[in-house]
Amino acid sequence: MIIRFYNNSGSLDNTVKFLENVKKKVNFIDLTVDVERNDIKIILNGTRDLQYLAREKLEDLARQFF
Repeated sequence: MIIRFYNNSGSLDNTVKFLENVKKKVNFIDLTVDVERNDIKIILNGTRDLQYLAREKLEDLARQFF
C-alpha cells in the first residue's frame, strides 16, 4: 500500500516531527519512506489488516503535523 502526504506548512521541522512520531507509533509493520521537498511517500509492507491500521495512525499523525 502506498500513502502520500504533503506538508502544507512548508516547515521542515514538521516533517521531521512527523517522521519521528511515525517511528514511535507505527513500529508494527515494515515501511519505506521517501521524502522529496514537501512530498512524503510511505510504502507499507505487511498483512492487509496491519496496513489499514498503520494507514489510520499515519493519517492521524499527518493531521497533527500538516
